Amino acid sequence: MDDLRRFTRYGEKKAGTNNKFYEVEAIELESDGKAEWIFRWGRIGTAGQEKRGRSYSFGAAKSACVEQFRKKEQRGYREVNAMEALASAVQEVEEREVRGLQPVELEAPCFHADSSTKRCAQFTEKWLGKLNVVRKSKWDLGDAYDKQIEGVLKGYCAEWKRICRTKAHGHLADNGNAQTAFRIFFGDLKDNAGCQVWVFLSEAGALY
Repeated sequence: MDDLRRFTRYGEKKAGTNNKFYEVEAIELESDGKAEWIFRWGRIGTAGQEKRGRSYSFGAAKSACVEQFRKKEQRGYREVNAMEALASAVQEVEEREVRGLQPVELEAPCFHADSSTKRCAQFTEKWLGKLNVVRKSKWDLGDAYDKQIEGVLKGYCAEWKRICRTKAHGHLADNGNAQTAFRIFFGDLKDNAGCQVWVFLSEAGALY
C-alpha cells in the first residue's frame, strides 16, 4: 500500500575524528494497523548497527522515535537533512582514504637459523602483517592508535621470547645472528609505526 505512513529523523554528532550518526524511523505495517520502529547508529559512512521493535499503532511507534531522538539531541546530536547526511557520508569515506596509512613492505633480515629459518620467516611476516593492519586503521582508532602500535611492538618481543624458550627453537637464544636479526626487524617495525612510540627492547624483556 502506498499510503502507509512513515516517520524519520536523522542526526549527527561530530567531535574530532569521532563522527557518528543516529537515525530513528517508524513504519506503519499493512496488517492490524501496527507499526515497526527502528533505531540506527554508528560511524558516519558505515552501515552501523540497528535495533528494531513493534508497537501497537503507528502513533505509538512515532512517539517512541521522537522520545529516543530527543535523548540523542540532549547528548549533542544535531538533526540534518538528507543532502547534508549524504555529503557527510561521502566526506567521511574520502577522509578515511587519506588518513589511513598505506601498508609497508619490509625486507626480513636473515636469521641464519638453519632448522628454524622457516619459523623465523613466519614470525617476521606475522608481525609485519599486524603492523599494517593497525596502520590501515589509523583513522578508525583515533587516540587509541598509539596504544595499538605499542601492543604490536610488545607482542613481537613477547612472541620472540616464547619461541626462544621452545624445545624446537631454543637454540635461537644463543644464536648471535638470530638475535641481531630480531633487533634489526624490531627497529624496522618501530620506524614504520606511523607515530612516536616509546617501546624499547629492554623494556619488553626480550634481550638474552
